[in-house]
Amino acid sequence: MKKIINYSILAFTLLIFGCQDNFLDEPTSSIIDPETLLTSKTGAEVYTVGAYDAARNVIASNWPSQDSGGWFNMWGVIATDEIVLPGWSPFKPVYLHTLSPLDIYIRYLWENMYISLNKVNSVVDRVGAMTADQINVDDRDMLVAEARFLRAMINFALVSSWENIPLMKNETISLENLEVSQATPLEVYQFIEEDLIYAKNNLGVSQGGGRATKGAAQALLGKVYLQMTGHPINDETYFSKAEIELEDVINSGVYSLMNYYPDIFTLENEQNNEIVFAFGFDGPGLNQGSRIGTFYGPLGPSIKGGANGNNWYVNWELAGPATGPGNTGNWTSGKGGLPRNNHSFAQPYTEDDIRSRNNISKTHVNRVGADIVWPDDAMFGSARNQFKGNWKPWKWHNIRPSNWGNDTPLDEAYIRYADVLLMYAEALNGQGILTQASADISINLVRARARVFPNEIKDNSLLPDLIVGTKEYNKFEILSERRKELCFEGWRRNDLIRSGLYFEAINSSQPVWSNSGNPQPQFTPHEIRWPIPASEIQINPNLVQNDGY
Repeated sequence: MKKIINYSILAFTLLIFGCQDNFLDEPTSSIIDPETLLTSKTGAEVYTVGAYDAARNVIASNWPSQDSGGWFNMWGVIATDEIVLPGWSPFKPVYLHTLSPLDIYIRYLWENMYISLNKVNSVVDRVGAMTADQINVDDRDMLVAEARFLRAMINFALVSSWENIPLMKNETISLENLEVSQATPLEVYQFIEEDLIYAKNNLGVSQGGGRATKGAAQALLGKVYLQMTGHPINDETYFSKAEIELEDVINSGVYSLMNYYPDIFTLENEQNNEIVFAFGFDGPGLNQGSRIGTFYGPLGPSIKGGANGNNWYVNWELAGPATGPGNTGNWTSGKGGLPRNNHSFAQPYTEDDIRSRNNISKTHVNRVGADIVWPDDAMFGSARNQFKGNWKPWKWHNIRPSNWGNDTPLDEAYIRYADVLLMYAEALNGQGILTQASADISINLVRARARVFPNEIKDNSLLPDLIVGTKEYNKFEILSERRKELCFEGWRRNDLIRSGLYFEAINSSQPVWSNSGNPQPQFTPHEIRWPIPASEIQINPNLVQNDGY
């Protein structure tokens, strides 16, 4: 880890992001001496903003020349059953499960997240050490709580991906004694739990506008507890702990579902009441943008509203059924494909689900007339269903004409209220206590919203409510609903691993013309986690490579 720390800790680099509707508006970039800065609440606020910027690596990559889309996309989207990668994609090893300890993107993610972790640790340690004559104690504890929420977020990404990681609890300010050993996954999870309990006890109750809140801490704690019910902790007693935290978020009265699903993801509705926590971005031209909006999108150039690149297609078993409007067919003859898996935990969209219209592009922007209303025509009009199977992910919509490029202004959500509702249903079901009444105020609220179209509400027979059944049936329905509601938001791999269904899910039957291969035959059980980068093991002899690599 010397390489990581050498870059990060000798000078704390504050990349202070500014975004309208977020809690600071002045974008700057500077190297600041912490001793000079941390003498007042104002200085502590500025220092804490640097932690927010650092933690954005969980969502979006900060390397312009090696932009892999951040941990969410690499771990939670590419390596799952939401998209497939064509033969020309540089991220094939992640999708196909052919990673080695030498993989450059995995090394970048490890390094960048540990750099970020050290910056956040600096805030926890240095702001936490400020005295009462420098800052009001309550203000200090709130800022520390924000940083500890961010630290929990980073450690959750690290332990989810690599399991056996060095647990860095404090800022590293020297290049000495960096040959640290790995902690057990349980030790890491327990440290995450400590951070989030502190955060929820010291943060206020509000939507937050891009700032950590009590609800955000509790929602993440509920998510962490749910993950601990599955691999590698496998302790089902955490279902009840998750229930308590998630129920508190629901009962807080702070959050609610947006009435119309596509409105969640627009620039006009950033930091809406469905957003439990989201990172703020701003652009273009301010060097504070994300890639959401052009990272995924329709076929065709980004200047016309398409994606900035062509490295992925929607998994056909998410995108739509084998028959019906705009169907992909079974591809059993002449196309090199296989019949669909039809997993009950991975059901496809129907066209009568608004999430299909918003999240899946079936058009090519070059074939959309200049005089149409964008993006409505591509969602509901003549531009819909131009192709069969040649479909793209499209959750955050680029403008038309567009100047966004790779510097889009859209905030990126980490946890939404819909996620909280679905996690709550899962927590109850895991205990065998999911009732019809509790399903109606959780998963069925999400399904009801999916039936809302611009000028009508679709019949519930086309997207039925969940009728509570067996524990396994409910589990599969909730897991399938999570994919349809939260696709491309980064949680799918964690969901599948927690549920013990990862191996089954990655069996891709998509036709070869848009697929670099089927990941399942190349998957072995040790690949449930990523390899420790070889460069880190060379630097730190106390690190032990994950089994199988």
